[in-house]
Amino acid sequence: HEQRTLAEALRTALERPDRTVDVEVVSDAQIALDAAYDTGSGVVVIAGTGSMVMARATTGDLLRAGGWGHVLGDAGSGHALGRAGLRAVAEAFDGGAETVLQSRIREQFDIETRDDLIRMVYWDDFDVAAVAPLVITVAEADAVAAKILDGQLSRLADQVEWLLARTEAIAPHVTLLGGLLQNEYYEQCLRRRLRDQFPDWTVEVLQENPVVGALRRAHRLASPPDE
Repeated sequence: HEQRTLAEALRTALERPDRTVDVEVVSDAQIALDAAYDTGSGVVVIAGTGSMVMARATTGDLLRAGGWGHVLGDAGSGHALGRAGLRAVAEAFDGGAETVLQSRIREQFDIETRDDLIRMVYWDDFDVAAVAPLVITVAEADAVAAKILDGQLSRLADQVEWLLARTEAIAPHVTLLGGLLQNEYYEQCLRRRLRDQFPDWTVEVLQENPVVGALRRAHRLASPPDE
């Protein structure tokens, strides 16, 4: 509904008596697919503050998993990693497993007590995703953080699996993009997880700027079918 409303508003604003305008409003995941594969088939895995998996089948059909937002989903995302990291610190306050995250969060966010943690999360409009880099950084040496990262990446890879269970008509290519891919260790771990789960597939980071996908879609809208 929001896409249709925005498209109609843009069309109305841009049209003139002597000019009609084609307007298409799509999700950033569809633009990422076009940047990665043009009109071809493959899967994109987007991992930033949120996350989503989308595929285009060889038939042209679009399939998606994830993208439910931070309340219902976003596996492997900055928000999911940050939330899990804060939960681990809360459990440590309660007597659960000790984790390096306690000292790192204390140093970066001045969290000394359980009351500090509650106030920060519930009263101060805290950016939960800001904890994700700490989780990733300590995961190489901290068992609790490693378990968090592995679990979240496993859930993200499972979403790719769910799309493949719905159709066999997807080319065996996965392209990764999103803010978390700028973290080298996160990228390595996600690549490893996907290659273990899909050994015959290619797994690469998006090389094109995502805006290329939008330009390709715009060119197709503006070009007659026979061009």
